[in-house]
Amino acid sequence: MEQSELRSWIDHRAEMLWVCLKCLVAMIVGIALAISWGSLSDNAQLALSIAVALVGLFLWFGSHGAIMDIAAMRSDMDEGLASTTFGQQFAKAPFPVYLILNALTMLGGSVMLIIMINA
Repeated sequence: MEQSELRSWIDHRAEMLWVCLKCLVAMIVGIALAISWGSLSDNAQLALSIAVALVGLFLWFGSHGAIMDIAAMRSDMDEGLASTTFGQQFAKAPFPVYLILNALTMLGGSVMLIIMINA
């Protein structure tokens, strides 16, 4: 794989990860504001809880895929890129830790919102 192409793919997947994180933050802030302005009926609570669960799962799948793709791209570095500081740091990045943190953030945020909606 061409190294400039590798860098553009990494940039693309990192941008997707950033978009997923921004969407999660927007969802948390939006629902927190909506709940603080008034109470929801039981039907609205159920519908909003289902929507939060579905969006949270979608964001988790998207961000998980982005992290997995970035981790897989480590093996596509040529010798020139692997010998640079970027390549050395990229090769030893702790992607399993990133996956755990991602699951805690995306799924934990969604569970927190569902608990907050139904409280």
